Amino acid sequence: MLRAGSMIVTAVLIAGAAACSSSASDSSSPTGGGVGPQVTVTLDLHGAISLSGRQNAAAPSDNGAFVANCGEYAKGSKDKNGRVFYILAGLLDGPVAGRKVTLEMWIKNYRGPGTYNKDKLGAPGSDPSIAVDNQIYGTWPDSTASKAVTDGKGGGVWTFSKLATTGPGGKPGAAVSGTVKWTCHD
Repeated sequence: MLRAGSMIVTAVLIAGAAACSSSASDSSSPTGGGVGPQVTVTLDLHGAISLSGRQNAAAPSDNGAFVANCGEYAKGSKDKNGRVFYILAGLLDGPVAGRKVTLEMWIKNYRGPGTYNKDKLGAPGSDPSIAVDNQIYGTWPDSTASKAVTDGKGGGVWTFSKLATTGPGGKPGAAVSGTVKWTCHD
């Protein structure tokens, strides 16, 4: 009886391992999990820090649903009030050049491919920013220059100068300038 019981346990373990390996991420899916298209983000920052590199992320939407393809991502997404936003992928799949990076940049009232100046850029509850190793470099009203250009295929470039930390007295502190480029892959 003990031997039969151990054979059953072994069979269950083998069956479980087989089930897990067959449900592992699909390498033919761009994001590995079938959650929609993948965005490759390339950063080039200089100033207070220097950082160059790239990382992947799932193409985001504002409504919590995964987009089906790059064409859908390129159209932006509607919020619950019907406003259209274009959202740069900000939660990356891993570090960039060994550093933890988070991006927050949305295009408000998105109308399709084109150039969007600083007054059309935003982020959830704030203005666009980049966090590197938990140090936030944000948009300042008087000193930051910023614009985004989208290509209609789910890609684009965000160019900025003087994204800055909060310094003494609530004034702009250490700053970075540079670009964030992204391309979408179905």
